[in-house]
Amino acid sequence: MTMSPSSSEDSTPRPGAAPRAGASPPEDDELSFDVLRNRLGTGDEAAFERIFRRLSEPVFRFVCGMVQDEALAHDITQDTFAKLWSIRDRMDTVDSLRAYVFQMARNRVYNHQRDEAVRRDHEQDVRDAHPDASPPAPDETLDADLLRSLLERWIAELPDRQREALTLRRQKDLSHDEIAEIMDVSPNTVNNHIVRAMRTLRERLGEYRPDVRSEP
Repeated sequence: MTMSPSSSEDSTPRPGAAPRAGASPPEDDELSFDVLRNRLGTGDEAAFERIFRRLSEPVFRFVCGMVQDEALAHDITQDTFAKLWSIRDRMDTVDSLRAYVFQMARNRVYNHQRDEAVRRDHEQDVRDAHPDASPPAPDETLDADLLRSLLERWIAELPDRQREALTLRRQKDLSHDEIAEIMDVSPNTVNNHIVRAMRTLRERLGEYRPDVRSEP
């Protein structure tokens, strides 16, 4: 899975795609992120492609968990790495490359959500000004058998910080300390967010399935 800095957006593979022919061998991935960060700072395209190969999939899953839209998550992921290449000369100010990339992706998600909120507010203003312009949307019907879909919906309804912490925690290679660095909070705050998120999910599940009780 590679992304050349000079590639156009249309030619860039989606996260999960196989590496292109001639890509660096797997053993190159044993290089530490510190080494890759330093090489990226010198404009090393091979280092950038190794960073992309190692981080694009977890970043994509993280973003997808926040926006619940694979196509949008792909675009945000690609934009994140394009930005990383464009600021490669600033790598001497970066302590943790992996946390930095996740922070970049997170900021892009928040920027998108802010822009979407502005757009929705504008559309609501238009609807309020022209109440007969369009019929009301039908109530969403949930299939009670699709527990996974319910879970994803409940996660999406969590407070932003709880959802972010839980989504990051679902990335198995991220520790509480790394999540704390990404979110710019303490590890204890991360733990509190995750505990509260899990308690809420158990409560929602208990409402849906009375045989499941949430912990006190």
